[in-house]
Amino acid sequence: MRVMNRKEKMISKDKAPEGMSSKVSFDTKTLKRLFSYMRDYKGQLVFVAVCILLSAAASAASSLFLQSLIDDYITPLLGAYNPVFSELLKALVLIGAVYLAGVISTLLYSRVMVTIAQGTLKKIRDEMFEKMQRLPIRAFDTRTHGDIMSLYTNDTDTLRQMIAQSMAQLISSVFTIVAVVICMLYVSVWLTLVAAAVMFLILQIVKMVTGRISGFFMMQQKTLADVNGYVEEMVNGQKVIKVFCHEEKAKEELREKNKAWAISAASANG
Repeated sequence: MRVMNRKEKMISKDKAPEGMSSKVSFDTKTLKRLFSYMRDYKGQLVFVAVCILLSAAASAASSLFLQSLIDDYITPLLGAYNPVFSELLKALVLIGAVYLAGVISTLLYSRVMVTIAQGTLKKIRDEMFEKMQRLPIRAFDTRTHGDIMSLYTNDTDTLRQMIAQSMAQLISSVFTIVAVVICMLYVSVWLTLVAAAVMFLILQIVKMVTGRISGFFMMQQKTLADVNGYVEEMVNGQKVIKVFCHEEKAKEELREKNKAWAISAASANG
């Protein structure tokens, strides 16, 4: 059984782990490289952008329609002796069609983004595997099998979530914010300025918080790979562990590694 010689690093929630910067800078080169894997999906990405735009427009239009619905359709009917609901019914059918268009757009771009994400990850995994064939034996001797497999499973799954969910949500949020700001300016300029000031303060707080926890997301993946590698190593070496009565020591080391992962995950997501 091969014994791991890597030093354990325990993480505290208030202090970043040793050797890890408390603030991780935004790497534009990595983002450009990620986009390069998505070149074959230009048509699908344009379709996604159009669907996101329609979804954001439907969301903003439905919110703006509430004012018109109350002032132009519901309020006049309250004082009428013999109210006629035909115009109100037409308005409800219209806003229902807008909601339906928004739901269909969201469904379409979500499904297309899943296809793009899976195709992109296939390219990345294929490239990783091809490069791994050219690595020297020393690269495998200094890493556990679980650590290597974690690159293909945990790390790429995080990337899949980013492409399929976070990226689409980011674009949708940008379009929605633009549409909502236009509607707010149409309703009241002064209220828009007040809301913008509050949002500026919120963004500063979010920027400060994300700057502190971004390093813990990286450590979360590292400690998860460490746990996977250790478990794989102990399972394959169970006979040796039994022969040398190493069970309790193995359990203790696993608890320490699991605790390190739990603390880093709690710090990143809490």
